[in-house]
Amino acid sequence: MRSSVTCCFSAGWFPAPLWIIIHVMIMKKYIFPILIVLLLCPVTGFSAIPGKYEVIIPFSPPAAHSLDQVTIHEVFAFDCGHCYNFHRTEYQALKKKFNHKVKFVYHPIGWRGPDPGRLFFIAEQKGKGEPVMMMVFDFIFNKGLGAEMFNRDKLQFVARLNGLEKEFDTMMDAPEIVQKMNDSMQYAKDKKIDSTPTLVVEDVLIPERTYANLVTIINALLKEPVL
Repeated sequence: MRSSVTCCFSAGWFPAPLWIIIHVMIMKKYIFPILIVLLLCPVTGFSAIPGKYEVIIPFSPPAAHSLDQVTIHEVFAFDCGHCYNFHRTEYQALKKKFNHKVKFVYHPIGWRGPDPGRLFFIAEQKGKGEPVMMMVFDFIFNKGLGAEMFNRDKLQFVARLNGLEKEFDTMMDAPEIVQKMNDSMQYAKDKKIDSTPTLVVEDVLIPERTYANLVTIINALLKEPVL
């Protein structure tokens, strides 16, 4: 059929403008299925990576065993018990097993308020992000302060205990810190994340959070898996 259509066109059966219209219509018939296949290619490419996860379309995955370091973005909330448990268990185990081969990037969500996240980013600049994070978690879940930890007087106490009182007084409303918190919340919106904690591996994979599953995915991406 394809050759016969070409023959009709070459024989001059149709005026030039009509020939162009018909040609475009025929091309669309074949181009659209090809485009659909191409759009699906990034998804099928993930089949080489074992494990349980969802894929953020249309991003492409890294190739298997192609990375020296795997980056994991974590969207979390300070008043989220599952987030606290993740940091006490799976997170610690992953850091111990993979050390520098895994890099965590933290995105406090700020649904209840931005101030704990702002304090976290101040602390992170000073190399104290994780201790401050865990202290805020501890005060919320173990010391019974709950929502009070979103008040600045309580956060100032955390800053004082970590040697960050001066930074707290001068940086909580600094444009740089405000922007970091805004970017953190925007990241969750861009990825359409509506629950915490949510992990995003290499900006593409949203995995189940079990330790075994995360180890499987990380090792599948590393050039040199950690056994």
